Amino acid sequence: MEQKNLIIGFEFNPKESQICYFDRAAKDAVSAEIKVGSSQYTFPTVLSKSLGKNDWHFGLEAEYFAEHQNGILIDQLYDLCANGNSTVIDGQDYESGVLLAIYLKNALKMLGVTDPEKQVSGMMITVPSLTRSFVEAIRYAYEKIGMPKTRCFLQDFDESFYYYALYQKQELWGRNVALFSFNDNEVTFSSLELDHRTKPVTATVTSGKTKKLSMESKKRDDDFYRLIEESFGKDIYSSVFLIGEGFDKNWAVRSVALLCRNRRHVFYGNNLYAKGACFAVYEKVEERKLKGYLFVGNALIRHNIGMDMSINGSPAYYAMIGAGVNWYEASKDCELILDHEEELTFVVSSMEDGRRERYTMPLPDLPERPNKTTRLRLHLEYDSPKRCQITVEDMGFGEMFPSGGKVWHETMEG
Repeated sequence: MEQKNLIIGFEFNPKESQICYFDRAAKDAVSAEIKVGSSQYTFPTVLSKSLGKNDWHFGLEAEYFAEHQNGILIDQLYDLCANGNSTVIDGQDYESGVLLAIYLKNALKMLGVTDPEKQVSGMMITVPSLTRSFVEAIRYAYEKIGMPKTRCFLQDFDESFYYYALYQKQELWGRNVALFSFNDNEVTFSSLELDHRTKPVTATVTSGKTKKLSMESKKRDDDFYRLIEESFGKDIYSSVFLIGEGFDKNWAVRSVALLCRNRRHVFYGNNLYAKGACFAVYEKVEERKLKGYLFVGNALIRHNIGMDMSINGSPAYYAMIGAGVNWYEASKDCELILDHEEELTFVVSSMEDGRRERYTMPLPDLPERPNKTTRLRLHLEYDSPKRCQITVEDMGFGEMFPSGGKVWHETMEG
């Protein structure tokens, strides 16, 4: 396997995670085995630390050292990252991003990666859903292992499902694509739909019902059969993907027959999200074959934000944040000089219908100065798909009007 220019997808889960790389010869994502020759691809989302030493282990090795070598087990790594918490290990406080960096560094060794900056062209981490804390932990971990910002990516499972599906043969996604995700005795339905009436073609993933399945085989089959009927309705599906622990075709007799009806293609496996992450980063750094498509996920910003201002003496619209990007990728820094104003007015327009609204941010206790001698620094950053945090700082105006250090904060919802 090549040891440089690697394209890597990493699925980060509460219990178990997995890693894969893009095989350019086969044009496919390949899951990394835990041990050569084994068919096991997932490894526990745990770390362990040796008492009194800076020795760390991850995955199965971490569980062994915790059990047999008096190691300290860290089995809440996912939750720590999702919630932005730190934890005390062996008398020392560790931030979630630091622990995630240790975990990633060890996982990358499975692919022979010892120097990510030199060996990795792009890496995508995918998680069930993203919080601001998660985004910060992942970005910190990337930085800590030496990955340049331009080669680091993150996305949620829905978006990984989209990339996985659209990197298959077109006959598999000509119509809707179904996904049944099993978690022991529960199964959740999701559907990927493409709208060819729009340009670019928009893709959405809709979450459907979750059903509890009986432990008894025949009843379990009946339960799943009913969920398939309810979920599909009269919609046409090209393909169906089944993932997770809890599915077995030995009990799913009637339900598998129903899934295969109408010449639907049916697949079962456990690496859809990891491979989807891998296809996504390949698309972003090398391929660009999906440029005619836009994934409209829950993380997508639906509004443009800008300001009407005077640029070089002429009135103009200044774009700050554009719709159609994920909230965790959207931020803007700029400076401006106030001209007969004591407040800021943002122009917010909808991606769907183009409707424009004005949002006014007051600046109470603004220092009194002659016109055009108040310089402000603006920072806009989203912390969720519908909430933009605005920070404004008074920069003063040279030595004549030094900054008073005044800072204003505003939360813009919508």
